[in-house]
Amino acid sequence: MSNCILLGLVQSLMTSKVVLTRKRAKVDLVQCELCGCWSLKELHEEVLSERPRTSMADKDAYISALEQKLAELSGIEVDQIKKNQLANAADEARVIGEMAAYVASITVQRAAEAQVGLVSPQIADIYSYINAELSEARGAHVLPPLKYDYNALEPHISGTIMEIHHTKHHQAYINNLKAATDKLIEAEQNNDVNAMNALLPAIKFNGGGHLNHTIFWTNMSPNGGGEPSGSVADAINAEFGSFQAFKDKFSAASVGVKGSGWGWLGYCPKNDKVAVATCQNQDPLQLTHGLVPLLGLDVWEHAYYLQYKNLRADYVKAFFNVIDWSNVNERYENARKAAGH
Repeated sequence: MSNCILLGLVQSLMTSKVVLTRKRAKVDLVQCELCGCWSLKELHEEVLSERPRTSMADKDAYISALEQKLAELSGIEVDQIKKNQLANAADEARVIGEMAAYVASITVQRAAEAQVGLVSPQIADIYSYINAELSEARGAHVLPPLKYDYNALEPHISGTIMEIHHTKHHQAYINNLKAATDKLIEAEQNNDVNAMNALLPAIKFNGGGHLNHTIFWTNMSPNGGGEPSGSVADAINAEFGSFQAFKDKFSAASVGVKGSGWGWLGYCPKNDKVAVATCQNQDPLQLTHGLVPLLGLDVWEHAYYLQYKNLRADYVKAFFNVIDWSNVNERYENARKAAGH
């Protein structure tokens, strides 16, 4: 288990009832010299005062001392917390692994044996959405680079989470999407409509995962936060009455997602209005609600658990500190233009 994860735990504890009983009027954070993660300044300094560090060789001793302080502060066994975190990561890996196995299990019939029928239009729609966002041809899917360092969003979103989320989870969706696309092409060559439609759940899940995460990365910035400006601000005020009213509705919807999914601010081309919506799992917003995605928040536990544990509401609150409203405004203006407004 990474030491960064342990230090991320300290930040999640700062909002818990255990810490609040210490009656701190203000909580200060400090960045650890060892791994770059953020911790409670008081706890960090308390550990250092008892065990001064002179080199990186003391790293393990420092972490051990921090674990002891965590146990004293929270009454929670750190080993058990680590086990819970590992179990959560394993569960996410299981879901992705099961989808990969599902794709592999689909057998394409030979052309002479394949049954003719109607192919679900959602298959083409998903690839169309991906192409519109990334200019990627079907099957030519790659992990988009971030425009900022993994630790650039700290202390709001830890660098450890960002790196794992981007290089592991997003990459896994891409790998599965490419495998599903290869199988889809084979089915098309044999005119096996049953196999094509059987691939829809995998294309929807992994294609949606690729699309949603790509939007998510661009929606955030180290210089983000604050309130929107420009035409999207006018649209938000017109629809919700105020930015605060929008923030409350978006937050409540995102926190309230059952299980895994996404919270969204989208644009309705038909009504020329913005709206808040949620989607389960990796379902694309446009496919599900007919809304063009403007702002997306990943509320799968892999996006926040290592830092915020089960405090999804705190994660949602922190997200508003890194929103790149210029990106959201640009998406809004492009969507209106495409709709002819």
